Amino acid sequence: MFQFQRLPGRVLSQLLVLIALVVLVIPLVLIVKESLGGEGFTNYTVVLSSTPFLRFFANSLIVSVSTVLLVMFLGLSASYGFAVLRPRGSRVGAVVILTGLALPAIALVVPLYYVVQAIGLLDTYWSVIIPLTVISIPFGVLVSSNYIRGLPAELYEAGRLDGANSWQFFWQILVPICRPILSVVAIFTFLAAWNEYLLPLLFIQSTDLQMLTQVPTYFQSERLVDTPKIFAANILISLPVVVVFIVLQKTFRTGISAGAVK
Repeated sequence: MFQFQRLPGRVLSQLLVLIALVVLVIPLVLIVKESLGGEGFTNYTVVLSSTPFLRFFANSLIVSVSTVLLVMFLGLSASYGFAVLRPRGSRVGAVVILTGLALPAIALVVPLYYVVQAIGLLDTYWSVIIPLTVISIPFGVLVSSNYIRGLPAELYEAGRLDGANSWQFFWQILVPICRPILSVVAIFTFLAAWNEYLLPLLFIQSTDLQMLTQVPTYFQSERLVDTPKIFAANILISLPVVVVFIVLQKTFRTGISAGAVK
């Protein structure tokens, strides 16, 4: 980008990029510095040893991965129906699903609680997986539909000529092609599920099933707040999200540029 600008514009652009990097890096440096306060790196070992961190980590992993898989499958299936199959009433269905983007997640907590309670899933993994899936599907449908509509029409015609039915076309052609946009959906869904605090707190009563976001509460009470250990816990909680993004960053960038802006 910079090589197509004149010298003043190039200097200004690079200065703005530098300012943006400073604004992003300073909070991260302060968080790490605060996590090392008091006992230093011992704060991290205390977080790992004095809390059920590994158990909560496994619980969060189960819930997050299950939510991601459900959202990718249901979101892409719905997008395939709205953008390609277009059955009767598909426009109304798309509007109903996308209306969920306009609703704040907190507004859905009470009805979701009653639904989960009615089907007897309270205090289970599913009591968190189902609400998170419901909340995340509208975004998955939005970006997946945009991506699928941008695919060439000849792709569908070639599939029909080769004798592929709707199910075969979906699994053998559409899913591999949609990997970039699926990585976008996966990262955003995983981020939302992994960092979810309220739903596990409300829907799960058993300590053995709690999520990783509950770990910082072990270091705060009415009389004492151990800030360094809380920051250390938050850093440890955020590491899996960083790893997921690093692994999927290439397809993530492709999906953002190809699907989200069409």
